[in-house]
Amino acid sequence: MTRFIIPREVNYGWGVLDALKYVEAARALIITDRGIEKLGHVAKVRSILKEKQIEVRVFNEVEADPSRKTVIKVFTLAQEFQPDLFIGLGGGSPIDAGKVAWALYEHPDLATMAWSDALKAVRRRMLRQKARYIAIPCTSGTGSDSTCVAMITDEEVQPPAKTMMVSAQMVPDVTIVDAELASTMPPSITADTGFDALSHTIEGYLLTPPSDIIDVLAVGAAQAVFSWLPKAVANGKDVTAREKMHIAATMGGMVISNGRLSLLHDCAHQIGPAFQITHGRAVALMFCPALAYLFPSVSARFGELARRLGLEPANDRDAAEKLIVEVEHLKKQVGMPSSIKETGLDEKGFMANLDMLAQNTLGGRVGPPGPTLEDIKGLYLKAWEGAKVQLA
Repeated sequence: MTRFIIPREVNYGWGVLDALKYVEAARALIITDRGIEKLGHVAKVRSILKEKQIEVRVFNEVEADPSRKTVIKVFTLAQEFQPDLFIGLGGGSPIDAGKVAWALYEHPDLATMAWSDALKAVRRRMLRQKARYIAIPCTSGTGSDSTCVAMITDEEVQPPAKTMMVSAQMVPDVTIVDAELASTMPPSITADTGFDALSHTIEGYLLTPPSDIIDVLAVGAAQAVFSWLPKAVANGKDVTAREKMHIAATMGGMVISNGRLSLLHDCAHQIGPAFQITHGRAVALMFCPALAYLFPSVSARFGELARRLGLEPANDRDAAEKLIVEVEHLKKQVGMPSSIKETGLDEKGFMANLDMLAQNTLGGRVGPPGPTLEDIKGLYLKAWEGAKVQLA
């Protein structure tokens, strides 16, 4: 049996935030960050909910790569406020923090467990006994608004590392994909989040067995990113570009929620919190070395994807090489650094943490194939230098 899980309701389009008018609730807890609040998005949501006479509380302290401590703060507020609706408003960080706090609110015993035990136990727990969840993405990349996954940083390990909470129950009930909210992103964040969306589509396609649903979503979203991300970066007020990127991100979330990820995300999840590099940028920096490493294990899928993207490869190897060239070209188009070194990160600091990064990556892998410690170190070094990658 094959199962495909997505939000029950997806509202998308310019100005579709008004869909909140149809929400029924008594008390809503909004989880967001200060940046989103300063942009006025929280006020817009508050105003709509106020018209419905819904009582609102706001938690606005979510940081990038949210920590377990932040999740506990949200959970504590929820216990006091007793909402029947959680709203994750912002990028992947507020949406993910809200998902996990929601799970803890539904099952408070999870909050008292060791983190590793809670990650296992949540898979067997039913949600929606106390509250429902609405996701409103304000960035076009993470796809968290349509996934059953939440990424939380474990600050108790060094360097800090992202951990993954997974439960089919954590897919939001409703996602509101309003591209107007994303139009406030500056070019650099547009580029970073766009690469996250692209990685979900490509990595998901390559690593997931052929699927009539996933393949179509992945190819469609990838085509949208290649076509529209440069336009969205160049002109953030381009309504069509913003709409295409925003829904592509949600589609990418559906791909990874029902498919697989691999070493690309494993590595990005390490260097992001370790060096304060945004997740999308970390993905972009690891993208091509990881694709080259994946080639031998999924060569046929490279061929299929490249043909569906119109790259006209002569064979599977040519497909992988052309796909890598396309990714590198997109990086240049949107002003993405070509290497970790180019970000200005201190070389001594990077090299001093290399062994630990590789060990944490190996220990926290979410996807195939099975690399060695030296394989992983090699990928980090290639990403550091940004040299042209060679297929195995």
